[in-house]
Amino acid sequence: MSGISILTFILLSLLSWAGFRFARWAYGDYFAPIGIFVGVNLASLALNQLNLLPLVPLSTQVWLLVAVSLFSFVVGAFMATPSLVVGGKRLGQGRFFDERSLTVSEGLTPFFYFTALLGIAGWVFFVTVVVPLGWLSNPWMLQGDYVIPYHLGYSLVADALVLPAFVLLALAKRRVSFLAAFLLVANVLVLAACGIKSYLVISVATALLVWSNVRRGRVWLCHLLTIAAVHVGFMALYDRFVDVFAPRQFPGSKFPAALSFLERPYLYTAGSWTAMSVVMADPRPQAHWGQVTLLPLWKLLGPGGLGLMERVPKYLPFVDIGPSYFNTYSLIGEVYWDFGWLGSILICFLLGFVSTRLYLTARRRHDWVLYLLSAVFSYGLFIAFFLYYYRDTLIFLLLYTVIVGKLAKQMSRALRYFAYPMGRRHITAGVDAFGGSGR
Repeated sequence: MSGISILTFILLSLLSWAGFRFARWAYGDYFAPIGIFVGVNLASLALNQLNLLPLVPLSTQVWLLVAVSLFSFVVGAFMATPSLVVGGKRLGQGRFFDERSLTVSEGLTPFFYFTALLGIAGWVFFVTVVVPLGWLSNPWMLQGDYVIPYHLGYSLVADALVLPAFVLLALAKRRVSFLAAFLLVANVLVLAACGIKSYLVISVATALLVWSNVRRGRVWLCHLLTIAAVHVGFMALYDRFVDVFAPRQFPGSKFPAALSFLERPYLYTAGSWTAMSVVMADPRPQAHWGQVTLLPLWKLLGPGGLGLMERVPKYLPFVDIGPSYFNTYSLIGEVYWDFGWLGSILICFLLGFVSTRLYLTARRRHDWVLYLLSAVFSYGLFIAFFLYYYRDTLIFLLLYTVIVGKLAKQMSRALRYFAYPMGRRHITAGVDAFGGSGR
């Protein structure tokens, strides 16, 4: 590790901390969109500079594109917060999510229970119908490349919303039932044992973002570090029992043998920037125009959808980054692979604007659907250091939140309509019977 690498690591770490601190100063929340995108991306770049694995050095082009894209995101966030830019007015703490406003918690309880039961049912279908027998003694079988018929696999994706919905429910009601706690534990175990570790990451990260937005000023960077440590532990256990065919130690690693379980988490955290550098130096051909950013459209038009075109590959080409091959290039790198410099700059601007507007709308309206929607959208910013995630999984979660959340609210209103008017008529009849003569 050279002296320049150490200095770069220190500088990027300070800039990452400054990004989080600015979000705390301007929005009262470390994990406002600007803090997430700037802080997490710079922290990942800082770790890349430690060279704990023999990663290919980043090119000057990468540094320049990252700097311009981060700046573009910041401009988009500022455009969504004119009071901050024009008047220098910081956003106050405001009132928090609570049970006193019907617009806040109405429909949240049925949403939580329906989603939790749907996730468990989807997992039971997965392990009893899709996965071959013997998975219990051979957990690595859970990670097989299985096709779940009729898109029932999305029931496992929806399961990622159980933990953030539980956080909202606990904050709204100030208490939780035994059944709710039991379903929470069951769903966390289901996410950990579904063979796709990213779903548990989505669940925990969105829960943190919901909690931070609702309880602004009470969620600190230490909570993010704690969750990161838990994720590293989960990845180590996952590699030990499920992803058993993954390499255990990489050549040229600076990790001691006793800490070799940290190599893959480090590679996942820092490797995408190197892959971006390789792709920028030697662009790989695309299977289809807009392969990354327009993949949901191509899936809709392809097999399993309207059937108007051939299937577009979901995975990107592998590139050699030094210790291993890698096929994610970070959000900035993957958008660049689709549309070049202008695409990365424009999409980062749009993400900054949309995520900030959604975040502020949730704060203003104190609506649990908007809180959850904002957290899910911001997860794409949280994972931006790794890949462009605004694709089928995240779009499904956004649509599920809006549609099922609206239906849950309507069901709650219907039940309230039939319950409360009957009670009021009963009280009115009692007043007429016992107090009518005094008028």
